[in-house]
Amino acid sequence: MQRKGNAIRNESQVKNQISVGIDMGGELWATAVQDWETGKMSYYGLKNKNNQTKETRVFELVSGLVQSGKRVDVFYEAGRYGYWPARKLISLGARVHILPINKLKVVISGKTIKTDKLDAKFLGGLHPSDHIPTVYIPTLKEEGRRDAEREWERIKTSIERVNSQMIALIERTPLPGFESHQTATEWRKAVSKWSKMPEWAECPELLLRRLPNLITELELFEKELDEWKQTIQEFQNYDEEISKQNGNTDSTAETVRKLQQFKGVGDRLSRHLPWEIGDFHRFDSGKQFAAFFGLAPCPYSSGTMKRDQGISKAGRKSLRKMAVECAWLWYRWQKESWLVKKWADRLAQKGRSRRTAIVALARQLMVALWRYVVKGEAIEGAIINKPIEA
Repeated sequence: MQRKGNAIRNESQVKNQISVGIDMGGELWATAVQDWETGKMSYYGLKNKNNQTKETRVFELVSGLVQSGKRVDVFYEAGRYGYWPARKLISLGARVHILPINKLKVVISGKTIKTDKLDAKFLGGLHPSDHIPTVYIPTLKEEGRRDAEREWERIKTSIERVNSQMIALIERTPLPGFESHQTATEWRKAVSKWSKMPEWAECPELLLRRLPNLITELELFEKELDEWKQTIQEFQNYDEEISKQNGNTDSTAETVRKLQQFKGVGDRLSRHLPWEIGDFHRFDSGKQFAAFFGLAPCPYSSGTMKRDQGISKAGRKSLRKMAVECAWLWYRWQKESWLVKKWADRLAQKGRSRRTAIVALARQLMVALWRYVVKGEAIEGAIINKPIEA
């Protein structure tokens, strides 16, 4: 038996097991190696040296440890390098655990200390049996789908921003018959018409200079959006092909089709959910799935006092926003479902009660959708459109 911190390791947890902690910096990959069988920890401050990059030196170190025949678990914090180091380490035979960013905290004498060496040793001192939160490592295709969705959302937001700026400029002018436009082509036609009017000469200098630049900016965003539309279509075609090869079971395309069957979910959300999250089957339960959105409740209990502290808000804010958007659509189109009936009274109110109810609906909806996709459990009272053919 060995003791590490407050954890007692039994023989099966230390025999032939090694933990590697890597703190990935710009110039240095601080690396700590913990041999659980001997209890020895070694530290390596690996930089670029002799035409070898710091990354290559770390990979060679890990490869040598794997070839020794021992189980090697690598721990590093999510950050600038993304997932490619994990995929490389996995290909070498290591097991990789990525920790959520900003979870490292080394406390000495009541003070929080942060150095590359201490962070690496902290990571190296972790064991796969420890109850630590880790980040899901997506496949290259899963990462590509997710990035495509995020770029789509970013560009759409940018287009809305530019349009809002142009509307704000026009509203400060005496131009008659003003109408809001959405595309660069519409705006150019409008400017061409306005510039022939006598009121054009009374427009502020800011509008005369800024409006053409904003239209050009809008054109660039529209071009970029078209390119991402093509990329998204290519991913969809790939998913359909994989779905056919797998007999339409447990594929991304099949998950999209299942979600599209519900009235109100829509094409965008039915694609956005699996593309952002990945395989629904990687979650053990609907509650775990909802927790990924940061919608899990946070109870507080001390003595005889028990109360709810609201939701955890773990994970990406955009995911929670997407879940709540899905809940509002469900509330609008699925009035006969048990989910809406349960929260109908509170959703009909205003203020805090309504906001709390929609978040609760969002959480239960995510649980219900997971059960439908993974286990085939119907959502009572929900309207299902005609199944979409593959």
